[in-house]
Amino acid sequence: MNLKKLTASVLIAVMAFSASAFAADKKDETETKTVITYDKAVEMAIKNTSSLKTIDEAVELMEDNKEMLFTSLNGYLPLSGVSHQVESSIGNLLESIGSIDGSTKSYKYKKIMLKETAELMVKNYFNTIVTSEKSLELAKESLVLKQRECNELIAKNKLGMVSDNELDTAKNEVTTLQQNVKMAELAIDNVYDELANAIGLKVGEEFEIDYEITYEPLTITTSLESYITVKSQSDPSVLAAKADVESADFQKKVSITDDTPYSYEEKTNALNAADRTYGDTVKNIKTSILNGYNTIMQLESKEKTLQTALDDAKRTYDTAKTNFEVGNITQLKLDQASLAVKNAENDLLSNASSHDLLVFQFNHPYMLSGSGSGADAGK
Repeated sequence: MNLKKLTASVLIAVMAFSASAFAADKKDETETKTVITYDKAVEMAIKNTSSLKTIDEAVELMEDNKEMLFTSLNGYLPLSGVSHQVESSIGNLLESIGSIDGSTKSYKYKKIMLKETAELMVKNYFNTIVTSEKSLELAKESLVLKQRECNELIAKNKLGMVSDNELDTAKNEVTTLQQNVKMAELAIDNVYDELANAIGLKVGEEFEIDYEITYEPLTITTSLESYITVKSQSDPSVLAAKADVESADFQKKVSITDDTPYSYEEKTNALNAADRTYGDTVKNIKTSILNGYNTIMQLESKEKTLQTALDDAKRTYDTAKTNFEVGNITQLKLDQASLAVKNAENDLLSNASSHDLLVFQFNHPYMLSGSGSGADAGK
């Protein structure tokens, strides 16, 4: 082949490849990740909570069984002049029906807790991602400044202005920061994977979250004492425990027709145990609300302290900026003062995240006490 023709062919091929590669790059640039909002993630997490499906299936089965039990019970009507054996059979039927009613009522409150706990799980993941990504951003910036500082020390070391030990310390700090950045990146990837698994996405699937952490002081419309009283009566964990007591009490009442040895005593013991559980649940709710309130107040006090620290950091930066403009300090010193402001802002963000999570739990007190069945959310 003629050399000129060969060269022309190669150039055409290279240009064609470059054009296709450029088009691919442009395509990658225009591709956008899926954006998931907080509300959407909560909806997905609830849908992905297998325990809720299990409860629905169990309730449906119990309702079918209850209908059959009522059919059997109607077969004994009217009740006049029935034998003791028939009375025992009727008692067994009533006992089974009462057990189903009690379980159905208890499951209703457990479903509420599972859904609310799924939301807490999402909030925890979202808050962790936001705070971790901000901390990673600052860690990277800190690494850059530390590398610049290390470069200055290398130059000074050559001039004999700093010792080898001081230089080695700076180099070790750079290495530590590099490792911290890598570990932080891996940790964030893990949180995204855990969130994906919790909301029903494929692990490793790329997506972004649309979410901001906001700080709002706790507000309750009543006194703390009144709040505790209301919540200790209306919290779903309390209502579930109360439903168990009512069910156990009904079982005891209908067991008088049961010929099984010690049946009445067993039902009495079961009622006493359910009643103790109910009392413990109420007590734990009250204690948890009080402890939670005190911790929230501590975080709100800390917020004020951190805000003061941020104001101080901003004033220090303003002073550094003035000194830099007149040549009294280096660009590195100014950038370090700027980073100090960002770190102070991040401290506020971290505190706001802790406050946000705790207030959510305060509004759902069983989360504070660890009572209820919410721990199974997402499984």
